[in-house]
Amino acid sequence: MSKIVVMGLAGSSVVAPVAASADPAPECLPVPHAECGTVQVPLVRDRPGMGNTTVAYAVIRHRGKGAARGMLAVNPGGPGDSTIAFGPTYAKVFAGLLQDHDLLLVDPRGVNRSTPVDCGLGPDLPSTRDGFVRAVGDCGTKLGERARAYTSAETADDIDAVRAKLGVPRLDLLGESYGTYLMAVYAQRHPHNIRSVVLSSAYPLAFDMWARPNARAARRTLTLMCERSAGACDGRKVLNDIGKLSKRLRAHPISYDGRKLDDTSLASIVYDSASQAPKSIGDVPFIVGKALHGDNEPLLKAAREQGPVSGSSADEQPFNAAVAASVMCNDYPTLWDRKAPVGTRLRQYATARGKLAERALWPFGKTAWTSAIDDRGDSCIRWPAQGAGQATGHFPDVPVLVVSGELDTNTPTEEGRLAARQFRRSTVVEVPNVGHVAEREPSGCAAAIETGFIQNGRVGDTTCLAKIPPTPVRTS
Repeated sequence: MSKIVVMGLAGSSVVAPVAASADPAPECLPVPHAECGTVQVPLVRDRPGMGNTTVAYAVIRHRGKGAARGMLAVNPGGPGDSTIAFGPTYAKVFAGLLQDHDLLLVDPRGVNRSTPVDCGLGPDLPSTRDGFVRAVGDCGTKLGERARAYTSAETADDIDAVRAKLGVPRLDLLGESYGTYLMAVYAQRHPHNIRSVVLSSAYPLAFDMWARPNARAARRTLTLMCERSAGACDGRKVLNDIGKLSKRLRAHPISYDGRKLDDTSLASIVYDSASQAPKSIGDVPFIVGKALHGDNEPLLKAAREQGPVSGSSADEQPFNAAVAASVMCNDYPTLWDRKAPVGTRLRQYATARGKLAERALWPFGKTAWTSAIDDRGDSCIRWPAQGAGQATGHFPDVPVLVVSGELDTNTPTEEGRLAARQFRRSTVVEVPNVGHVAEREPSGCAAAIETGFIQNGRVGDTTCLAKIPPTPVRTS
């Protein structure tokens, strides 16, 4: 799922695209054996009068001898992330799979090489939640009828159009974060064109817009991290300290750089840090403890470091905010009546949030937590009424692997298990001591498990999971 702090939109992928390098055909992709192409597809398939759009793709061919055993179609998430911009990353992470499988990278419609769309959203978003919500609504107003074009269903059909053009009977699918939602939609719409599915950092099509599983995951993450810290922190104390600091910041926000750091900002920092585990979650006990004792500099540093993922090169657009807004506002569940006027929606949302148990979102506070995550809460409450883009249909009876990072608050294992239940033959593998998009962890263990599953249709040896070290906890 995507992560937006009020400073700006950022795709959910926690590793930035690999920088471009010298290649005989850099206009395609800076990796060996890459081929690029495009397909023309209807902008909205049930409204042919709206014209067409261009969808770009790249194929990284296998490096071994003989014919490829299959083709893996991937998506890095967002929504709004460019698959092609992440191509070099995928080529590196799945180097083993590229010995006998081709890799298919389709840029989602509206993103990067697939006729980019613009609605005025960018890296310099308003610094308040209300300003962000209004900016998202303005985006929908600017897109107008075109907003119907940027849904998971249309993008899934685009992937299948590329598959058909390439003459591939069945695809293996790998989705990361929002990509797990997209690939589930593809599976419903094109069940006969799939060989296997890997869902990494998964969540189900029907998920909790109040982000209660995510709050539970944040508590679990901090508890597990401290249990494994050899005494560097105590999980219960850290959670209590976060609760104390949250109340303080709610009453007395800190001004910095023309912004305010409040309890919503704190919730966002913890959420983001846990999702990136082990990168920065180990700093949270230190940051919170310092702030409670009057030293706000570590907390301010963490706030300033939040922001959008940087691009891979001047020629690539790794993330498109308009597509992100359109997908989440057209496709995701809402906490109000989509057809109601905005004023009615606002009242419906306020009433529903008022009924939430504060304890369910402890230690953050329900207003702070539901305002800290871009694709939850009221983000789309001002989006113009559109037909919902949710998929319908039966899921295919194919082998499915769901991989969840144990410390991930963005798409926690709890949601991964719900995603797995959408399929008849599914296996859940939880990767210890890591957060979002587990196959990017440096040991290569998770990527090897996924590679073996794609090659053989079953989960093989997972003993490497026990060797992934605990998250280091900062003490000074």
